[in-house]
Amino acid sequence: MGKTSLNDLVYSFEPLKIVTPDPDHKVDEAELRKSIQKSKEMMAVVEEYKRKRAVPN
Repeated sequence: MGKTSLNDLVYSFEPLKIVTPDPDHKVDEAELRKSIQKSKEMMAVVEEYKRKRAVPN
């Protein structure tokens, strides 16, 4: 397929590969919990920033 560019970024529209997940894969629950907590904290910072910007001066 062809390539195109947008804002100096070049995109190649190739088909995505379908990957079947390994049924025996085990998730590290502790790392998953830490990642979820970090994401929640980051979203709280973003929401606080948006709230502060919305207040008229």
